[in-house]
Amino acid sequence: MVEGEVLSNRYEIRERIGEGGMALVYRAKDRLLHRWVAVKVLREQYASDEDFVERFRREAQAAASLSHPNVVNIYDVGEVGSTHYIVMEYVRGINLKELIRREGRLTPEQSVDIAIQVAAALGHAHRNHLVHRDIKPHNILITPEGTVKVTDFGIARAMSAATLTQTGQVIGSVHYFSPEQARGGITSEQSDIYSLGIVLYEMLTGRVPFTGETPIAVALQQLQDPVPSPREIEPSIPKSLDKVLFKALAKDPKERFRSAEEFIRALQETNLAVIAPVTRANGDLGDSQDDWEATRMMPAAEPEEATRVHGLEEGSKVSKGKRSSSPRKRRSRGLIFIFLIAFLGGLFWAISYLPDLIFPAEVSVPDVTGLTVAEARVALEKQRLRLAVDREIESDLPAGRVIRQDPAANRRVKEGRTIWVVVSRGPRLVPVPAVVGLSLDEAREIITEAGLTVGVETPVYEPTVLEGYVVSQSPQAGTYLEEGLAVDLMVSRSDAGSPVVVVPDLRGQPLEDAKNRVRRLGLTIGNVWSDSDPSLSPWEVMAQEPGPGAQVPQHTPVNFIYNAWGTGQSVEEPPADFGGVFQGEELPAEDPGEGTTGADTAAQDRPVDTEKNRLREASVQVTVPPGPDQEVVVVVIDALGAREAYRGIHPGESSITRHVRGYGEDARIQVYVDNFKISETGFPD
Repeated sequence: MVEGEVLSNRYEIRERIGEGGMALVYRAKDRLLHRWVAVKVLREQYASDEDFVERFRREAQAAASLSHPNVVNIYDVGEVGSTHYIVMEYVRGINLKELIRREGRLTPEQSVDIAIQVAAALGHAHRNHLVHRDIKPHNILITPEGTVKVTDFGIARAMSAATLTQTGQVIGSVHYFSPEQARGGITSEQSDIYSLGIVLYEMLTGRVPFTGETPIAVALQQLQDPVPSPREIEPSIPKSLDKVLFKALAKDPKERFRSAEEFIRALQETNLAVIAPVTRANGDLGDSQDDWEATRMMPAAEPEEATRVHGLEEGSKVSKGKRSSSPRKRRSRGLIFIFLIAFLGGLFWAISYLPDLIFPAEVSVPDVTGLTVAEARVALEKQRLRLAVDREIESDLPAGRVIRQDPAANRRVKEGRTIWVVVSRGPRLVPVPAVVGLSLDEAREIITEAGLTVGVETPVYEPTVLEGYVVSQSPQAGTYLEEGLAVDLMVSRSDAGSPVVVVPDLRGQPLEDAKNRVRRLGLTIGNVWSDSDPSLSPWEVMAQEPGPGAQVPQHTPVNFIYNAWGTGQSVEEPPADFGGVFQGEELPAEDPGEGTTGADTAAQDRPVDTEKNRLREASVQVTVPPGPDQEVVVVVIDALGAREAYRGIHPGESSITRHVRGYGEDARIQVYVDNFKISETGFPD
């Protein structure tokens, strides 16, 4: 699918917003009802597979039978040629996986609220005899208002039908599916409850309970290994919530909650316990979970004394004349006295000196927030404390800085205690969407949905663009910005006070055509030089000055470099300070030798005018993390700005190598996997 393609003369594809193992998801405009929708299109490689097509149709049939505020609505199902698609409700917001990556672990209140909404959606599906079988954070969407929407019933099957997976196949996501799914057994309501339990675990701790180098290793853990207590990772999790979680994650489906409704009731009771203490019926504070599960000390009975007292009859007396005075008993008393003195002396020594030997001294935890990991480690070691990194998350702090710590600063702890820290991965970068050629309203909506803001809106006179439509944008589409930053727009206005012309991209056009377009825009023809490149067409424009997107007054001269090869014209070298060949230039993402453009050749022949801005090259090797197919993006940031050098989808654990180029001594390479930066390096000298 390409941008602008229309399905069934109704759904105009605008951009790809997601993908799964079976399908790609696009944002589209419903031309009939004038609303945004999400269109899920079956991958081409599966369109000829009857089994996949049938599973895809089953998704539509299953989801269309559901009507619940926590389930994504299905609007339409269609087929155009070999293209199979489903039209769904377009949900503004992010999926739960993105929220966890952004925020780290969620609060118990947040986690319980989200889990209750997901369970409500599952309960509705179960009452309609449907098992989702792929509950995971990626399939849980969250609107800006906090409403949860469960999507992707792509592998749901009617409970009344055969619920065994296909022979030799296991459907689901290995980190989230149940033990019975791992062994290829029968799935039921309890399978969804287990998966939701894993999701709740991840929300509370920021990580899944089972990880491994291969999917098989994770599946074996789901089958065999006990679930690690989430309180070992985050002690602040209430023990009552811990108990609910362990019931949902029982290996035996019979030991889990019998229904989603039962799970909801347990979560609701737990959430109340989180917010406020529970009181007894008589008004006294009840024992908390911490109280009744804590170790208690009780006085031990002394059997000998008890027997002695019990053996005396009430009112009986011990005759003074009966006391023993034999030498043997006196020696016993002496030995007891000596031992008592020795014992008391030892006890005094133990009280005075042993604590320093057995029990380490208490120290104050230093504040390490804002420090680098190395600086934090040094500060903690001075206090005889150890540092451990809990996880990394996006934040406004520079990458590698400590965001928060546990225990908190100024707490008194024992020497040798491990201090857990959360480290910044740097600000979240989002791709700048393409809005040139769209109406201003559409551009604003798309920019906002991308997580950016609309900056300065400058009216310009551009006779070739409809009034009210975007002429140009800054930064350009495909570059990356920190979330929340602004995109400036140039908007076509016939009544713009001082006519300003946006210089179009004339590279690749015949020279005469480029000149005519310049004249129509109210600009003039400047100097024209030539170069020679046999890979380009004769008379083809190789470079221009001012560069594409420049905002200039009317009557501004535009200079050109064209290809003189094959024209019979002599080459007229442009001056060294001609900058148009580099302005706005994008370098090819492919390896050298796979084909270059004339602009590429010109850029190589004329590097930026100083040695410090010379061309640099590097080979980038990316190893995709374990898991499903993931999008890999390589970004180059150099003297020319920031641009995308490569983008592609690759399976988990695969390895790719790309050759990239950049200008300037400060040029650097960033690698993103699923929009999260995994590395940043400079070019080799």
